[in-house]
Amino acid sequence: MAKTYSEFLTYVKNDFKRDDKDTEIAQAYNDTIRHISGLSAREGLVYTSYLFTKTAQEDYPLPIVNNTAQIVHICHPLRIIESTTLENGYPLNKRTREVWASMFVNPNNADTSKISKSMPTDYCIFSNAIHLGPVPDKDTYVIEMDWTKLSTIQENPPDLQPLGEAWEEVIKWGTLFRLYTALGLDTEASKYALLYKDPEFGYPYLTRQEDDRTKKMGTVCNRML
Repeated sequence: MAKTYSEFLTYVKNDFKRDDKDTEIAQAYNDTIRHISGLSAREGLVYTSYLFTKTAQEDYPLPIVNNTAQIVHICHPLRIIESTTLENGYPLNKRTREVWASMFVNPNNADTSKISKSMPTDYCIFSNAIHLGPVPDKDTYVIEMDWTKLSTIQENPPDLQPLGEAWEEVIKWGTLFRLYTALGLDTEASKYALLYKDPEFGYPYLTRQEDDRTKKMGTVCNRML
C-alpha cells in the first residue's frame, strides 16, 4: 500500500534531514505527483473501465475512485463492444451535448416502448455521465473507456497518493529535487534530478513498465462503473 501523507514526510526526512520544512515538502510532494499524473495520458498511466449497458438506459455515471469523481482526462473516443467476450469492438462517435440532444430527442421517455432502441453509435459527456444514442436495445453491450486520474492535493496525515506503492521512491526523488532547487542547493538538486529522470530507475522506467503492461493486458487497471 502507498504511504500515507504523514508516513511520506518521515520517508523524505530520512534523506532531507530537516524538520523545519514541512510546508515546502508538501508543496514539492504535490508538484511531483502532478507532474507524474500529467504524463499519464501520453505515457501509459491510463485506467480502463468497462460499463455494461442496460436496455433503454441512455446515461451512465463516470468512474468513481475512493468515492470521489476523479477523472482528469478521458481518452476519446469511447468504444462499444458487442458482447462480454470483449470482441467485435467499434469506436463511438463523440458528439457535443447540443448535437447529441438534437439527434436523440427524449431518450428518457418513461414509456420505453416509444424509445427507438438499437446498438449505440454516438455519445456525449455531460453532467458527470456518458450519454449513449441510440439507447441500447440489449444488456450485453460493453462500453470501454480509457481515462486518467485527477491528482488530488495531499495534506492530511491519512491521505494516500493515487499513483500507488511502486511510485514511492520516484516521488521521493522528485520531491527532494524540488526541495533542493527551491533552497538553491544545486549539487543536491542535480543528484535527485538525475535519479528522478533516470531511464532505468526514475519515472521514465515506471511509465514504460505501465505502458508495457497496458499493451500485454489491455488495461492498467479495470474499474467497473
